[in-house]
Amino acid sequence: MKKLFMNIPILGYSLTYPDFSLCYKKYKNYSIIPISEHYSITANKPKKFIKYNDKYGIYLIKANNKHYLHFKKSHLGVWLASIKNGQVYSGNYAEYPKTNIPAKFSTKTTPASIMSDIFCNPIGVGVNGGFLTVSGIKKFITSKKTSVNKNIFENLGIIVDNNLIITKIIPNSWANRHYLSIGTKIIEINGKKVNTLKEIKLIPKNVTITFNINGIIWKANIKGKK
Repeated sequence: MKKLFMNIPILGYSLTYPDFSLCYKKYKNYSIIPISEHYSITANKPKKFIKYNDKYGIYLIKANNKHYLHFKKSHLGVWLASIKNGQVYSGNYAEYPKTNIPAKFSTKTTPASIMSDIFCNPIGVGVNGGFLTVSGIKKFITSKKTSVNKNIFENLGIIVDNNLIITKIIPNSWANRHYLSIGTKIIEINGKKVNTLKEIKLIPKNVTITFNINGIIWKANIKGKK
C-alpha cells in the first residue's frame, strides 16, 4: 500500500504526493459500492447477483439505495486513489478507456474499490486492469448477463479468460484440490475442441473437461450439482 502522504527532498526541491487521508476515511468501509438507486457493485460473491464479470472481478447486485455515489467525469493526468478496506493505491489517470477495456491507472487498483480524486469526488470503480469511468459503469449495468451455463467454471473454482486460460483459482475449491494452476488451458469439452469462451454456449451438468496443464493433458469427469 502506498503511503497516504510522503514528502521527499531531492536536490533542494520537495516532491509531494497528494494526501488522500480524508478520502480514505470517507470511503474505506465501502465493501459494497452503491452505484445507483437500484444497483450496487461488490467483489465478494453474494448469494444472489444479477451478473458477474470475471475479467473485471466484480458482481452487480440489486439494491434499494437511499444514498448512492454520484460519479464525476475526470481527465488524464489527475491524481486518483483506489480506496478499499485499508488499502490506498495512489497514481495518475493514465489512459482513456477503450471499447470493453477499463481506463488505465498508473499503479494497482483493487476490484470494487472507489476511485477518488484529491477532493474526494468519486471518479469510478476499480476493476482488474484499471477502473470503470462513468460511462463504463453504465455499460456494465446494461451489458448482457453472463450465461448461467458457464457458471460451472465458477462452481469448479476457476476464472478463465476469453482464450479459456485459467487466470484465477479460488482457495479450497475443486480446482484447488485437484492441483490445477494458473495458466492451465481448457482445450476440450465433452470431446469437442474449444478455443475461445464465445464458443461455449451450453455446458451440461455432467461434463468431461480436458485441460492442458503445462503440456500434460488431463481429462476430468465432473458431475454437476443437482
